Amino acid sequence: NKDGGIMASAWNLYQAQSRLAETGRKNHVRIRFFHGKGGSISRGAGPTHWFIRSLPPGSVNGDIRVTEQGETIERKYANKGNAAYNLELLIASAACSSLTNEQSAMTAHPGEKVMDYLVEKSLECYKELTGDPEFLVFFSQATPIDAIEESKIGSRPARRSGKKSLSDLRAIPWVFSWSQTRFNLTGWYGVGFALENLKENKPEMFSRFVELVQNDPFIRYLLTNVDTSLNATDEGIMELYSSLVEDPGIRERMMHKIRTELERTRRLLNLILEKPISQRRTSHYFSTMLRANALDYLHHNQVRLLALWRQEKKEETLYSLLRSINAIANAMGNTG
Repeated sequence: NKDGGIMASAWNLYQAQSRLAETGRKNHVRIRFFHGKGGSISRGAGPTHWFIRSLPPGSVNGDIRVTEQGETIERKYANKGNAAYNLELLIASAACSSLTNEQSAMTAHPGEKVMDYLVEKSLECYKELTGDPEFLVFFSQATPIDAIEESKIGSRPARRSGKKSLSDLRAIPWVFSWSQTRFNLTGWYGVGFALENLKENKPEMFSRFVELVQNDPFIRYLLTNVDTSLNATDEGIMELYSSLVEDPGIRERMMHKIRTELERTRRLLNLILEKPISQRRTSHYFSTMLRANALDYLHHNQVRLLALWRQEKKEETLYSLLRSINAIANAMGNTG
């Protein structure tokens, strides 16, 4: 996801599993996939049963192996009732997919050509943003990545070798930084550009994609996750964090790109799904709104602490800043 965005990463994973499953079938080798599910949409979160249904035919053969990020273990398994419910979902979904796969032939995805086109365009848009020579300056100043790197959490350092580059940064702090600031661009950036290009340049393929949204598990799961990421994105909070960028030229140029793609993605998703999220997913929408008032204070406090810490580099300010990061993560329900 960090390298290519949500649409490209999801589709390439789907294709890789499909090809490996087919190779195993041809060579009479039983393939078991080991899935790493993170706490955020950008790193594989989402309802377990929807996730398993979205996997390619032939990739679940009697069992499935999953590792879940630490923060989700407490939420899903610390309480006995929650644990039983989530384990039932996992077992029932794996059993259902396995039985279905036994009775079904392995076929190519019905929207393969459509998805190939969408991935090409979404990747183009995503790379245009992250490859911008001034993007790293914007990212390092508009998000609390520097404070996250100081936190004593996680099993590995935030960067692989310590270089201040995007390629050296690990996926968790990358996603964590954008979720803290309510940009959440790892969960939607590039999708609107791809869908708009499909609609304008390939109208027949766009119509086919809209049909597939209604009943294809993979595409439905992908768009639902994008929809969830968009619902957690807040333009006002984005503007607040962008005020930390010292160069007004860099700030406005990058924000213009991000605002444009955010508006485009929301517009295209509402067109395809026919109703705004407030009508389609009422409980989810109002759950997010309910947390907004408390989060508003936490975000303003974090921006103040970030500016202060970057100026003074005092240890007590860093401790307060790390507490604010923890508070926002708990309120949002995920880190990276």
